[in-house]
Amino acid sequence: MTKTLEIDIRSAEGLKINRRLIKKKKTFAVARIGEKSSRPSSLDDSGGSNPKWNFKSEMPMKGSVQFISIEVFYRTRCGREKQIGEARIPATDFMGRYSHEGHLNFLSYRLRDEYGDKCGIVNVSIVVKPHSTETTMFMASSSSETPSIDGYRGRTVTGLPVWRVTT
Repeated sequence: MTKTLEIDIRSAEGLKINRRLIKKKKTFAVARIGEKSSRPSSLDDSGGSNPKWNFKSEMPMKGSVQFISIEVFYRTRCGREKQIGEARIPATDFMGRYSHEGHLNFLSYRLRDEYGDKCGIVNVSIVVKPHSTETTMFMASSSSETPSIDGYRGRTVTGLPVWRVTT
C-alpha cells in the first residue's frame, strides 16, 4: 500500500563541520524515502549554522519502508556538495497507532555525520495525506517491533513519540 507524505523541511540548528559551527556555508537538505525517491530543498545562503528552508514536498511512500532520511549538505566555493549529516526518522513516529492520517507532526531529530558524531538538529513537519475512501490507520510495518537506528560503534538509538493529552 502506498501513502502520500507531505514533508516540510523547516530548518536546522547548530550545524557543525569537524565540531565547529558553520559560518558562511550555503546549505540545503534532501528528503529521501527508500533509495529511489528524493527531493532537495532550496539553497540557504545566509543562515550559516541555523539555516531555514521551509521546503514542502509531497512524496509517495510504500508501506514496507521503515525510515525516511533527511540529509543536510553544504556547497563549497567550487560547487561541490558535501554532506554535513543525516537524520533517520522511523515511520512509526508519524504513521501508526498513535498518529492518524491528516495529523500534522512536528519532529526534531539529531543529525549525525559519517562517523556517528552529533552535528546539529533538523526540524521537519510530516503529514500523511488522508485518502477519502480509507478510514483505517496504517501500520508502518507488520512486525510489532519498534524500529531502531544503528548508531556509531554498535550503539542503538530508538525514537518514540511522546504525546500530551489535554482536556
